Amino acid sequence: MGYLRNFGHAGEIFAGIGINGKNSEFHAAMGVCNLPHIDSILANRKQLHATYNEKLSGLRVKHIKITEKSDWNCSYYPIIFESEEMLLKSFKILNDNLIYPRRYFYPTLSKLNYVSHYDTPISDDISKRVLCLPLYYGLTTEDIALITRLLLRTQNN
Repeated sequence: MGYLRNFGHAGEIFAGIGINGKNSEFHAAMGVCNLPHIDSILANRKQLHATYNEKLSGLRVKHIKITEKSDWNCSYYPIIFESEEMLLKSFKILNDNLIYPRRYFYPTLSKLNYVSHYDTPISDDISKRVLCLPLYYGLTTEDIALITRLLLRTQNN
């Protein structure tokens, strides 16, 4: 039943309808306590995002593009691999090294067992190839260096 609190996820599969109901009043209070620090938190996330960009420049993946007239909070660091095989290979080597990225946008919404099924070949294809790398306040450049070395290693093997 824990999947009800985790967007319907039960591990790597969707088990049914779910919500993001993980936060309690304590979590809300902690969020309010952190509001005075939001500028430094966002600056840190943007720096981590830039570090990923720099260190992954040699990896054959696609990145999201942010338009010039917008600003992004760097809440995720998604990359899109050339194939699901490369994603799974990367996912495994990261997990083997106790690094846990998420297939946050998988499966595509049209594949959920509680919605009408539609033919969505582009969404189906991309959802199989997108992986969100760890990105959180407290992540270090050394952590990112390890993550990126492992990802580059999978591409070269």
